[in-house]
Amino acid sequence: MVTYRTLAELEDAHDHERRTARLRIESADQYIGLYRSRIDQVGEAFHRLGAHAGVADDPSFRQELQRLADTVNQNITHAGHAVGELDDEYYAMIRQQDEQRDRFLAERADTD
Repeated sequence: MVTYRTLAELEDAHDHERRTARLRIESADQYIGLYRSRIDQVGEAFHRLGAHAGVADDPSFRQELQRLADTVNQNITHAGHAVGELDDEYYAMIRQQDEQRDRFLAERADTD
């Protein structure tokens, strides 16, 4: 366990932890957006290729495109849940930091 000499040191450490956690969450959100965008482009390319080959209206082709879309949606949903868990962890960390700050202040008050 790290001990801090001043409230400023403690708050600086907390700020750093919060920034790092927010960056992880924001990065995860960006990656999900990039994934969705890229997969949409791939799906559109497959559809164009199918139209060019004359199979775009074929039930098997459409079924496979739908299967791809369903898989993508499942992946995005799963990733969204993971980001939600990161968000929950972030707010739990903030509560713990607040408690740590309160303990630090209480300990300082006892020694004064």
